[in-house]
Amino acid sequence: MPAPWSGYAEIVEHIFKVAPEATPTRSDFLDICYANDIDDDIVDGFDALREGVQFSNVEEVKQALDELGEISES
Repeated sequence: MPAPWSGYAEIVEHIFKVAPEATPTRSDFLDICYANDIDDDIVDGFDALREGVQFSNVEEVKQALDELGEISES
């Protein structure tokens, strides 16, 4: 089930804030989710990302999730 961007943003923005040079992948987002008991809808959204794709910034992650239909309107 799609989730609001705000649920994803907390994780994605944190990664780039802590390590601006980072190029996180699907696995990195999922590791954070599992370590922090994140909502299942957010986990499912990150899980839908293609493995191995590296993201350079917040907007790339948001666009990928949006294209997969994982971001809800609310």
